Parts: sequence; C-alpha cells; structure tokens
Amino acid sequence: MKPWRISRKDVIGLKFVCPDCGQKIDVGRELFGELVECPTCGKMMQVPDLKGAPGDFPVKRPPTMLGKPL
Repeated sequence: MKPWRISRKDVIGLKFVCPDCGQKIDVGRELFGELVECPTCGKMMQVPDLKGAPGDFPVKRPPTMLGKPL
C-alpha cells in the first residue's frame, strides 16, 4: 500500500513560529509569502511560502472516517 501524500495545492493553512519570541502562529493559505506582525512581540516577519517546497509532503497521520482508517 502506498503512503498517503499531500500536494501543495491541498494545504489550506500553515503553522510556524515567530523567530524573535517563539510564539506559535497559525495562518491561512492567503497569507503564504506575505509580511505579518507577530501578535505577541509585534515584530514583522514573512510567512513561509510553499512555492520552493517539494511537490508532495508525507502525511503524519492517515485520514480516518469515524475513527476507522480509510
């Protein structure tokens, strides 16, 4: 059985960490590559962009339906 794979177009949000204060930040796809302000320390940073990322990402956990693997 092949492992589940997710392509860049399937990613709808991204979690990353502020490089200055370590605050965890969750952004939507519309902010990829944009400048944002950290809600904790106020520093400006660029949201990572997936354009330079590999085509597919391994899934950490396979999808399930009502608690049963698909």
